[in-house]
Amino acid sequence: MRTQILTAACAIGVAFAGPAFAQDIPEEVGTAVDAAETAGVVETLVSGGPVTVFVPTNDAVSGVPEDALNELLGDTERLASVIQGYAVTGTLMAADVIELAESEGGSTQVETLGGGMLTVMVEGDTVTVGPSEDAMATVVTPDLTLGNITVHVIDTAFLPM
Repeated sequence: MRTQILTAACAIGVAFAGPAFAQDIPEEVGTAVDAAETAGVVETLVSGGPVTVFVPTNDAVSGVPEDALNELLGDTERLASVIQGYAVTGTLMAADVIELAESEGGSTQVETLGGGMLTVMVEGDTVTVGPSEDAMATVVTPDLTLGNITVHVIDTAFLPM
């Protein structure tokens, strides 16, 4: 419960906040804007170098209890930390991730901006990502480019490690 709250709110917000991207924000992740603005990470991400963010859908966030979500949104330091666990430095397009994972036997790890690791697994046409093999999300919409940010929309919120 708390895990879903932390992850969903934070990760979503990171990629899509900021007026420059408002017209490009997919409706399925619109909740992200408020979380990213609350965390104060929008300007850092938008004005920095290339970043790739795995962003949970609104449906993934909707399962989070409102009280817990409000608690997270009230702790901007923790919110920013969780968001960093969904973001990696550089532009990682789906084809690049698939090629890398397949060259390493079907899975690979990438370091997050928060210093943790995300596992990326490929099986057929399905790409999953998460902090461990027990907490994986499926990429449902890959390769959205919003300025310097590459977004891969995922179907599940998880707590980054």
